[in-house]
Amino acid sequence: MIAAQVLNGLMEGAMLFLMASGLTLIFGISRIVNFAHGSFFMLGAFLGHDIYALISPTSLSGLFAGMILAGLAVMIVGVLCEVFLLRRVYRSEMLIQLLVTVAVVLIVRDIVKLIWGVHMISTPMPRELAGAVKVGANYLPVYPLTVAAIGFAVGVITFAVIRFTRTGVVLRATADDRGMVSLLGVNQAHVFTGVFAAGCFLAAMAGALIAPFRTVNYLLDTTIIIEAFVVVVIGGLGNLWGALVGALAFGIIKALGVLYFERLSMVLIFLVMAATLVVRSLRSEGD
Repeated sequence: MIAAQVLNGLMEGAMLFLMASGLTLIFGISRIVNFAHGSFFMLGAFLGHDIYALISPTSLSGLFAGMILAGLAVMIVGVLCEVFLLRRVYRSEMLIQLLVTVAVVLIVRDIVKLIWGVHMISTPMPRELAGAVKVGANYLPVYPLTVAAIGFAVGVITFAVIRFTRTGVVLRATADDRGMVSLLGVNQAHVFTGVFAAGCFLAAMAGALIAPFRTVNYLLDTTIIIEAFVVVVIGGLGNLWGALVGALAFGIIKALGVLYFERLSMVLIFLVMAATLVVRSLRSEGD
């Protein structure tokens, strides 16, 4: 039971990392708190469900096709939002930025209600991933293992791109010193748009992946954005490694909390977040 719960926690942590990595990258580069990130996750879940059912329901190929195609579709939507809305408020106060992203949340939610309705949608699990594997004396479900593996693989690719490629050098330089990057001839608007597109793709992919494991409805955006913000607060806004640690901590604490403290699992997570903020505050005062 404990092993299965830890595995479920790792799966949720991997999914949250896909979500939180895009959120923290967007903040680290463009310095905008994107409250609409949960809406892109929700769109990915709905689109992934429809594409999965259209191409090949209950098959692994249909799931992966839904994941990639939903990610690309939501990425286009995200680029349009960034170009026509968010680009105009990058130099505004954070309150204005939050108001614009909240407006996007409300617009996307109404569109989802118009297209898919207000009822919950259940996505069937691929038959290739519906079983369990025996590890020692335990039987562990295959689907959480697969989601965790995909999440960690995407994380490794993301870290490699940022650390070892020219694109990563530009991103790190933009995060550290925008003025110097601009003097070197880098178009910051293109950098912001590219990062926002990548973040939307990761969020939508996470939504499509989690759909067979979690019921999807039009309120999913609010639920997931709260969890993602908890993760990035624990890990530190703009810190990709911190997002990974925060996501894994969130998933495992929630999974084990449900097992041992059913009514206090979310309380434990918020206590960890509060303790993290207190420790950071004490360190800043000491410095």
